[in-house]
Amino acid sequence: MKDEETITYNKTIREAASVIVLRDGEAGPEVFMLQRPGRGDFPDLHVFPGGKVDADDVELGAQLAAPQSPNHPTQKFKAAALRECFEECGVLFADNHDGQLNARDLQRFRADILSNRIAFKDGFERFQLVFQDDAVLYFSHWITPPYAPARFDTRFFVAHVPAEQRAENHASETIAGSWQTPELALRNYARGDWQLIVPTITTLRMISGYDDVATLMHAVKHGRHRIPVTPSLHEKGMQYFVGTWCSF
Repeated sequence: MKDEETITYNKTIREAASVIVLRDGEAGPEVFMLQRPGRGDFPDLHVFPGGKVDADDVELGAQLAAPQSPNHPTQKFKAAALRECFEECGVLFADNHDGQLNARDLQRFRADILSNRIAFKDGFERFQLVFQDDAVLYFSHWITPPYAPARFDTRFFVAHVPAEQRAENHASETIAGSWQTPELALRNYARGDWQLIVPTITTLRMISGYDDVATLMHAVKHGRHRIPVTPSLHEKGMQYFVGTWCSF
């Protein structure tokens, strides 16, 4: 009876997006991970940058290429991933007519957003920005199972941090941010030092073992990163891959 009541209570599923931000390190690809504060639906978790899809993401998504496969979500999810990536770790995958924004403009833009002085969409228009569509690739799809304290329909994306930019967490959003190899992040979890949930654990396993970010991105672009979605994984939220793969 308790399980049925829990499932009934968690009928609401919110749309969300997350970004696996990568860089090359001495021991191979590293991923930027954030630690959530000890409150909310999933306290103290280590996660990838991400958050809920909002109304402005639909309009921002019009800039992005339409999905070319049943595997790939509508553009609002990628727009949300790109926006959340900037808000949560300061990395912006967008250019204006002069190229990428300089570090000072990036910091000012992000500070204005986080202090609610401007909406991301309005700043995007003010700087006349265009998303770097090809730089962010679709990775996987998870729906939080009914027994979770909150449920999300989340699309994961993967991206290589631009050389000129620096990932940094913001104190109002997260406790900490750090670069880790996937293998070290998984060891932190195995030792009990980090709290991770199944989508994060599975994703870290999927991106481990590559020699560099370029090789990993090439694999994702062609769908070679995919793993068999077992009934057990599906029950925990991983959605089946369908149809053909493509670069977006």
